[in-house]
Amino acid sequence: MNLLLIFLSALTFCKGEVADYPVPDKKEHHLFYIQRTHNTNTVVYEANFKENGQLNEEEPILAYWILYEKNGQTEPLTRIEKSFAYGIKHKADENNSREYDIHLVSYKILQLRLKQVAPFKAEIFFQGKNQEEASLDHIFIHANNAGLWTKVDLLEVYTHLPNSNELKKENISIN
Repeated sequence: MNLLLIFLSALTFCKGEVADYPVPDKKEHHLFYIQRTHNTNTVVYEANFKENGQLNEEEPILAYWILYEKNGQTEPLTRIEKSFAYGIKHKADENNSREYDIHLVSYKILQLRLKQVAPFKAEIFFQGKNQEEASLDHIFIHANNAGLWTKVDLLEVYTHLPNSNELKKENISIN
């Protein structure tokens, strides 16, 4: 096993937070967030609603940076980040107009499900190895910058089981 991965795993608290990593405020339409080993800057994903309270079919999720390394200012993702790293692909469910299959452009293996549960309210779910659907809280990416391109070694996916506030972690190896 990669020594860097062992070191980074040792930094992880049981609550799913890495030492000194801030947790973004969960605003009204918050779905989940992503953090990574590079720095504490965080990508936040929020549900995008139309004026009538229904999810926007063209772009049901909006993503942006919280730049904790720059006093917490926010910035939109760049076109390259949307296309190759942190952007979202979505497909409406043919049988339910209030649900979408979602995946990150860079991690097609991470299948998510966006569900509108009420006007102006949506939740995102992850189905893990045990096939139990759980509410996605956040993802932590263990990456290695040793080569020309950043290589992702591991995704830590943190979820809430139904009717629970306790975080559950599932590791997904990227090899």
